[in-house]
Amino acid sequence: MMKKGYLGLLTAFILIFLTACGSNSNEADSSSNKKADPQATSEKAALTLTDMAGREVSFKEQPKRIVALTNSDMNIIYALGGTVVGRQTQDASGVDPKEAESATEVGNTHDLNLEKIASVTPDVVVASSEQNQKDVPALEGIGTQVVLTGANSIDDIKKQVATLGELLGKQTAATELTDSITAKEQQIASQQKDKKVRSLLILGAPGSNYAALPTSLSGDILEKAGGVNIAADFKGVENFPQYAALNIEKIVQADPEIIFLMIHGGDEKETEAALRKEMKQNDAWNSTTAVKNDRIVVLPAELFGTNPGVRIDEALTYMADQINQVDNG
Repeated sequence: MMKKGYLGLLTAFILIFLTACGSNSNEADSSSNKKADPQATSEKAALTLTDMAGREVSFKEQPKRIVALTNSDMNIIYALGGTVVGRQTQDASGVDPKEAESATEVGNTHDLNLEKIASVTPDVVVASSEQNQKDVPALEGIGTQVVLTGANSIDDIKKQVATLGELLGKQTAATELTDSITAKEQQIASQQKDKKVRSLLILGAPGSNYAALPTSLSGDILEKAGGVNIAADFKGVENFPQYAALNIEKIVQADPEIIFLMIHGGDEKETEAALRKEMKQNDAWNSTTAVKNDRIVVLPAELFGTNPGVRIDEALTYMADQINQVDNG
């Protein structure tokens, strides 16, 4: 009798144990399914993209209120059919496109006005990957997401267009725009395939001048437009790796046929005059073919001073035309 009671208790215990295990297993399966459920994930983030600094940025819905801290981002956004509520504080060159004039000025990549940015209640701030990574915590602190972009090559501009197309939900328009940039590249490459014009591209600023390397956006444009960059093997400066200190001895040895000047900051005419005067009065500079033939070209700031964005086709055409003038005598 005791044996029967013992067996009954043992059987009951086993049943309870198996039931509990089954319950836990079902809960685990349910939890696992919940984690893997793509619908649950999509409800949390309507859009997740990787920006040009390699950061993953998620949005609960497609952002509508956008602040752009660079002109290149702004003109790409408008070219794709978007708008901005905040934009870079503009200099005397004016706003491009004109439709953006009504947007609030919020400073620039070097000098953000967080109060102004907060006042337009943005869903996202599009900023510079080189200049604004340090500002991400402060921007996120006012309740906005941040997407970083930038370009050191024409391919990077196409990536910038694709990133902003994803941000706006305008992927088709972005593909059409990148295709048009590629078509212009191919056209220029075909026209300039036999060009071998020795070129030097100088970034001139008050108190300092640098040679653009092929790893810079302007250097990439130069090579794709048919120029041979004589500074290609110069060593980039530590905090400005796409540019190198001018090495007069190497420059004279390479003998550029044309010298391009990009003026950045300060009084443009004053910086240009100082550079021209130095080149004319310095025997080393004056021995180069470019200086002797007065082939010194100041590049338009809106096309070369910063990333030209959708105007990259104009920048390529302008550079190619200047190189062709040298080649044609």
